[in-house]
Amino acid sequence: MVHRLIRVPVRKAHSFRSDESGVVLVFTVIVMSLMMALAALVIDLGNARQQDRQAEAAADAAALAGAQRLEDFGSTFTGSTSQWAEINAAVKSFATVNFGVAASSWIGCSDSKALTYHPDAGNSNSCISADLAYWPPALPNEASLTNRIRVQLPEHLVETGFGKAIDQDSLSVSAAAVSAVTRATTSATTTVIEEEAGGPCALCVLGPELSLDGQNGDITVRGGNVVVNSTATTGASLHSNGHVKVLGGGTIGGPSAPGNFSGSGFSPAPTNLAPVSDPLAAVPACGTGSTCPTNSGGSSSTLNPGIYTNISGSHTLNPGIYIVKNMITLNGNDLLVGSGVMLYLACSSYPNPCTTGQAGAWIKATGNGAMRLKPPTAAQCASNSAICPYVGLSIFADRNNTATSTYRGNGTNENGLNNGGAGTFYLKSGTLDLRGNGYTLSSQIVVNFLTMEGNPSGVSVVYDLSQNVPLTHSVEYTTSSSAQSFDSGGLVG
Repeated sequence: MVHRLIRVPVRKAHSFRSDESGVVLVFTVIVMSLMMALAALVIDLGNARQQDRQAEAAADAAALAGAQRLEDFGSTFTGSTSQWAEINAAVKSFATVNFGVAASSWIGCSDSKALTYHPDAGNSNSCISADLAYWPPALPNEASLTNRIRVQLPEHLVETGFGKAIDQDSLSVSAAAVSAVTRATTSATTTVIEEEAGGPCALCVLGPELSLDGQNGDITVRGGNVVVNSTATTGASLHSNGHVKVLGGGTIGGPSAPGNFSGSGFSPAPTNLAPVSDPLAAVPACGTGSTCPTNSGGSSSTLNPGIYTNISGSHTLNPGIYIVKNMITLNGNDLLVGSGVMLYLACSSYPNPCTTGQAGAWIKATGNGAMRLKPPTAAQCASNSAICPYVGLSIFADRNNTATSTYRGNGTNENGLNNGGAGTFYLKSGTLDLRGNGYTLSSQIVVNFLTMEGNPSGVSVVYDLSQNVPLTHSVEYTTSSSAQSFDSGGLVG
């Protein structure tokens, strides 16, 4: 009994053991499936992650290549078809080299985050895009402008190994990168001082008080500026019918302009200008120790250089320097003619200079009296060194001589340079009184005071550099410039 009882449980235990073997088989299959899935996740996803890193590196390299090519174009980049073709080619080449992207993969490629401009739109490709199709002109005060290039690699499928066990034959890999090129615009203002031919003004009025009294006269100036140094309340004045016109781009003004210019006949309108120094300060005066003549002059119809108390009537003057201690008078149809001539207006004490404020020699031309004189030239200087300091100078008044020289008639240089006079008029302390009508002075005029008192006058001052004292003057002006530089600053996220 006992033995029987023992055998019965043993048979039942064997029966249970047979049943458990099926359960273990099922459990093993489940565990193996899970292990296969886990392997798929670990191995295939790891491979995909590696591929994704390669894709990111390839996208970065492609975007940087496009930006570098854009930087290479610099300011010549106009967004032409050929320029963008080179940029596209650089992007695609780096994508191929670094990730094996086939050229055909770009056709129809779409990027939902594409920038505004699509340079490969002909291939229905928005995966290469940019902010700007071309560099626009710089805006005022523009400091910088950035053009970004975005590259979205075409979708790349990575075949799985273990993933097939769970019906995942491939994984999709893609990457995008954005690079930038910045155009920096810098502006600079430079002050330039240059020496220009000619004096600082065609009409230089140096006096400190009212020094240009145009009244009802008309002065037309060509070839230079009109500068009035006066800082008095009224430094230059015109009556209602008076005019001072500067043609050919010159200006009118002085250190207190426009406030101390009275009258509406100035054209162009007066403007603030720096005062001018005496432009002929370096020219040596005649007198003791100078190269000017010491002999007395003659009295015939043809005169030679020398010292004269007075000159009146018609004469032909041979080339040289004429010292006058009292007066030159021209009446009726009197005419002084000469080439290579300088008149020096001295005082009675010559060869000693005039004393301060002394009125010395002067010129009075009335009626049709005229002077058709041309100054010494550089060619004449070559054979007569005495006149070399006075090339281009027609009238030189002793620097202390306060006398007034008057041109009252209608004949003074009436035909201008073609049949008349030229050369610089220099009356540093003197007054020039211009009256009469229709004559031209082909001269630079440097005076203390200029007036057109009396009847209305019409005078043209044509400053011909070749016919006057050879001067230069400094001109200061500013130049503004801008420069652009281009920098591919790398990836911008």
